[in-house]
Amino acid sequence: MVDAAAVAEGLSAAGLAFGPPAATPAALRWGPLFDALDGDGDDDYVTAVELIHEGYLFHYRQSRVSEMPAEARETTLLAGDFFYARGLRLIAVRGDADAVGLLARLMAACAHLRSVGAPFAADDALWAYTMGGLAALRGGTPVATAAGLFERFDAAVAGGTVADVCDMARAAARRLGLRHAAPLERELSGDGAAAPAIAAARPDPVAAATDPGGR
Repeated sequence: MVDAAAVAEGLSAAGLAFGPPAATPAALRWGPLFDALDGDGDDDYVTAVELIHEGYLFHYRQSRVSEMPAEARETTLLAGDFFYARGLRLIAVRGDADAVGLLARLMAACAHLRSVGAPFAADDALWAYTMGGLAALRGGTPVATAAGLFERFDAAVAGGTVADVCDMARAAARRLGLRHAAPLERELSGDGAAAPAIAAARPDPVAAATDPGGR
C-alpha cells in the first residue's frame, strides 16, 4: 500500500524552495488513481505522478504546496519546470522510456488545451486516461495502444476538427485492457452534454513556452 502521507509530505517539502508553504497539506490527486489501477503499491511511481501534476498546477492552475503570489510568474514557471523534471526523472531512471513518452504527450496536449482556453475538465480527462495508460504499460499493453488517445487527439487538432475530449478518453480507456478498470471508469464518467471539446488553434506563445514537450 502506498504511503500517501509520506508522498504529500515530500511534495510540500519540495515546494519550500519556491515560496511560503500552503496553509493546508497537499492532497494527492492522480497518484491514488494510478495506484488503484496498477495494484502494485509503487510509492516511487505515485510520487512521480504527483510531482509532475504539481508542475502542471504551477504552470496552469493553483499549486497545492505554495502560496506563491500570482504576479511571481517567472518563479511559478521555474517551480513548474522543477517539479516536472523531478517527477520524470523518477520514472526515467527506472528505464521506463514509454511511460516518460506518454507523460510528455499528456503535457503537450494539456498545453494545447490551455492555449485554446478549453475547460479544465478536458485536462482532467487526459490526466485520468494517462493514469490508465501508465498502469496498462506496466501490465504489458503495447505503447501504441496506450498512446492511442493522444494519436486521436493530435489528429483532431491537426485536422481542425472539434472533438469531445471526455468521450475520446472514455473510448480509449476501454482499449487499455486494465485488470482493475472500474476506478478509471468512475473518474471518466460524467454528463456528456457538458463534456469539453477541443479545436485546432494557432499556438499561444505563452503556453508554448511552458510546454515541456516542446523544449
